[in-house]
Amino acid sequence: MQLSWGAKKQIKFFTIFALAILAIVAGIIYFVRPEQTCFDKHQNQDEEGVDCGGATCIPCSNQIRDINILWTRPFKITDGAYDFAALVENTNSFLKAAKLDYFVKFYDSENILIAIKENSTFAGAGEKFVIFEPSIITQHRIPVRAILEIAKVAWDKGGKIPLKLDVLSTNKFLSASSTPSRVEAVIKNQLNAEYSNIEATAILWDAGDTALGVSRTFVDRFDIDEIKTLTFTWPAGINGVSRVEVFFRQMP
Repeated sequence: MQLSWGAKKQIKFFTIFALAILAIVAGIIYFVRPEQTCFDKHQNQDEEGVDCGGATCIPCSNQIRDINILWTRPFKITDGAYDFAALVENTNSFLKAAKLDYFVKFYDSENILIAIKENSTFAGAGEKFVIFEPSIITQHRIPVRAILEIAKVAWDKGGKIPLKLDVLSTNKFLSASSTPSRVEAVIKNQLNAEYSNIEATAILWDAGDTALGVSRTFVDRFDIDEIKTLTFTWPAGINGVSRVEVFFRQMP
C-alpha cells in the first residue's frame, strides 16, 4: 500500500525527532558519566584487573614484590646502647612508596624481645638503601638478633631516579683499640644541577661481605661539579675492614 505524502512527511519528522532524542541522550551519557580512573572500582581503560595494571594504574597485587630485606644487624655502641642497620631493596622498578612504616625489634639469647623502635622512611623505585636507627637502648640486656618488620606499603607509580654522586676515594682511619675510627670519603656531584638534603650512609665490609659497622651523615647542599669530603665516625676501633660502600638518598 502506497503511503500518502502526508504520512511520509510524518514518518520523516518522527525519524528525525527520534534521532535527535538519541543524540541528546548519548551526549548526556557521554558528558555526565563518571571519568574512568584507577579508583572507580571498575575494570576499564586498559586495566588488567579492577583498578590495577595497564599503562596508568599501579600493577595488580600479584605483580608487586615485597620489599626485600637483605640483612639486619645490631652494632654495639656502648654497654646498653646499640645501633641498628638493615640493607633493603625495592625490586619494583616502576613503583615507589612515599611512606614506608617499619618496626625494629631486638631479641636476646633467650629469644626475649628487649627493645622495639618504630619509624618510617620512603622507598624509591628500584632502590637499594640502608635503614639506620642509632642508639637503641637495651639497658643491661645484649641483643643477638635484630628483626625489621615492614608494615603494609602504599605503592604509587614512579620510575627509578639514581643520584649522580660519585665516590672518588675513601680513606680509612680505623683502629683495633677503643679509640674512635673514621672514614673520609671524597664525593663529587656529577649532575648538571644542585642537590639538597642528601643522606649518606657508609657500610664497612669485611672480606666475606659481612657488615662490620654503619655510620650516617647529612649534606645540606651539593653544588654543580662540587667535590666534598664526608666524614663517617665510629666510637670504637673496628678490625678486618676490607672495603667501604657509601649509599646516597635525597631526603624529601
